Amino acid sequence: MEFDDLMKAFAAKYGVNDMEVENGAVAIDADGTRVELLDDAPARRVLVCAEIGMAPQKADPRLDAMMLQANFLLRGTDGATLCRNPETGACAIVQPLAFVEADAESLGAVVESLVTQAEHWRKVADGLGTAETERAAKETSDATHHDHLARGFLHV
Repeated sequence: MEFDDLMKAFAAKYGVNDMEVENGAVAIDADGTRVELLDDAPARRVLVCAEIGMAPQKADPRLDAMMLQANFLLRGTDGATLCRNPETGACAIVQPLAFVEADAESLGAVVESLVTQAEHWRKVADGLGTAETERAAKETSDATHHDHLARGFLHV
């Protein structure tokens, strides 16, 4: 499947009426989270990027450390990558989806997962500084890591 066909199928399945592909990109609002769908044609995939927010002047330096820990072996991100936009400094979570594996339903699942994770990281950032929030973020990473071990994704 190609990017334009995937976007049409996604829009039809989820009733997105005003979705327009412009320069190989689509931006949608998914439950209040901005999600960009980007055509990465050379790699034959779509990149799904959900904005978390938090400009650098507002961010606690511990947030970056927590995000890096969650990225380790992709254990706290369910296969996605937490990052900062180099142009704006805003945090985001990004996951690629190969065209060969993509259909409207699989793209919808990736969007849903990233929106849920973006909401989680917003709460972590907003509550940073409380022991409870930091413990919850660590437990999420640890629990996901153990889930991956149980499913056989990591061979130790």
